[in-house]
Amino acid sequence: MDTQAWQNAKKSLKAQDYKAAERDFKKVLDAIDEHVEQYNNVLSHYGMVQVLNAAEFGTDQNGLLLCREAASSELVDGEVFLNLACAEWYCKNRKRAVEAISHGMKIDSDNQRLIHACSGLDCRKKCCFSFLSRSHKLNRLFGRLMRRPAAEITVHSLLY
Repeated sequence: MDTQAWQNAKKSLKAQDYKAAERDFKKVLDAIDEHVEQYNNVLSHYGMVQVLNAAEFGTDQNGLLLCREAASSELVDGEVFLNLACAEWYCKNRKRAVEAISHGMKIDSDNQRLIHACSGLDCRKKCCFSFLSRSHKLNRLFGRLMRRPAAEITVHSLLY
C-alpha cells in the first residue's frame, strides 16, 4: 500500500480538499489488491469523496455504490460504515445513514469516530407521555417544544 498517498489523502480529506483526496485515494486503491485487509477501507474512502465531489463538479461516478459495496463485505472495520453513513447523509438518505452507523457500532463498538457520529445524528427519544401513542397530539406538541435546536450536520462534522 502506498502509505504516503494514504497519508496525503487523509490530510486532504480533513482539510476538505475533496478533489485532492479523491486523487490520492484512487492512487492507493490502484496500488493494492482487493484481498488486502485495508481494501474495503480504502474503497469506502474513495467512494465517499466521489460522492462529495459529484455535487461540486457535476460528475456522477457512483461513489455511493462503491461505499455500499465496501460495507457489504466488511466484517471488522467500523470506519467503512462511517464512510457509508457520510455518503448516505450527503445524498439525503438519513435512514440509511443511521442504519450504517448502527451496523458499524455493532461491529466496532469502541470506534470513537463512530460514537461521535452516532451522537451527532439525532435519534428518536422517549415519548413525553408514555401512556399515549407516539403520534398523539400531546406527544407531538411537547416533542416539538422540547426538541433542542440542532446544529447543521455536515459530512465533516460526522467525520471529525
